[in-house]
Amino acid sequence: MTNIREVWEKVVRDNDKKAFGILFDFYYPKLFSFSVRYTKLPSGAEEVVSDVFYNILKDRYKLKNIRRIGPYLYRAVKNKSLSWLRDQEKNQTLDSIEQLEDYLIDETEEPETFAEDFETMILLDNAVGQLPAQRQTVYRLIREDGLYIEEVAELLSLSHRTVEKHLELAIKELCLTLKAYLKDQRQHPRIRKIFPRSFLFFFL
Repeated sequence: MTNIREVWEKVVRDNDKKAFGILFDFYYPKLFSFSVRYTKLPSGAEEVVSDVFYNILKDRYKLKNIRRIGPYLYRAVKNKSLSWLRDQEKNQTLDSIEQLEDYLIDETEEPETFAEDFETMILLDNAVGQLPAQRQTVYRLIREDGLYIEEVAELLSLSHRTVEKHLELAIKELCLTLKAYLKDQRQHPRIRKIFPRSFLFFFL
């Protein structure tokens, strides 16, 4: 499993281009999906995320004090996405329906690579994908991307309690959706990582 903190330290400390490539490959799909929530267009999200990574590379020496690059990247993408939207509104160049339809048809999202069992990955990803949009975003940011609740609250302009509630409801819904499967897979590493012990004992 990639140690992103070590990768980030190599980027800012050693100007390690290989490390930057690893950072880019790890975060780009996640940041792209996050940006689309705001831009509604894949072309806009591509522009936003590319600009953010370009600025990271350009200003890497100024970012040495950033210890947790994940939250920093998400905030940067959110701000850049909102700025992109304002620019588009001024220019009135949006062609959202056609581009969004192309995006929905062509998009293929790979499941997380750290799970050991392909079937488990597919089932869990599908179940997460069925969650309401806000709940899904909160769940992915915390459980898959490792952000803290307070970081997600700030990022999404939600209260701390609202984020906690979204996460709690997401886990409950996933448990119910995967109830039969969970009975047989409680020891799977990703199951144990994602679901608190109290939820798994519910299905004993």
